[in-house]
Amino acid sequence: MSELYFPSLTANNEGGDGPANASELQGALCGLLCLNSQANRATWFKDLYEDIDPGEEEILDLTVLFDQTVQSLNSLDFDLQLELPDDNAPLPSRILAMTDWCQGLVYGLGASGLTDDTELSDDSKEYIADVINISRITDEELEDSDSDEVNYEELIEYLRMGLFLIYGELQPPEMTDHNTEH
Repeated sequence: MSELYFPSLTANNEGGDGPANASELQGALCGLLCLNSQANRATWFKDLYEDIDPGEEEILDLTVLFDQTVQSLNSLDFDLQLELPDDNAPLPSRILAMTDWCQGLVYGLGASGLTDDTELSDDSKEYIADVINISRITDEELEDSDSDEVNYEELIEYLRMGLFLIYGELQPPEMTDHNTEH
């Protein structure tokens, strides 16, 4: 994913209710889009976070993030890339960004209306439970080993494909009206 700049996500704003970083922001956007495919591309972030007060440049980046995410979620190629640090970043920082993305997804789903009463398949329920568990990983639990690198890559792929599952379930493709007379 392209490098996006969100000054309102800097450390001095982390005390608010907004996202802590771009990973969490994209996760929350994905959660929003799972339940609201008609979200407004110019103001979607206000549906999730009251404390975000972006400037003009940042609004452009938020719109780009929205457009890229919507396009990727609707892609037949399943090409969504999670907003995470590059592969050359230390593994613990990539894992923490992944947990932030998961926290954002859970927040976005909840803020958009997902409840325990929402009808979901067992696979989607399991995915959401897994996302919640991943979001609870702390930096004390992290190590930097080759096996962790493989596990990280597998988790990212699981998160990506599970997102497509839940998105497809909550936002099924519109059926065309085939009124035929016999």
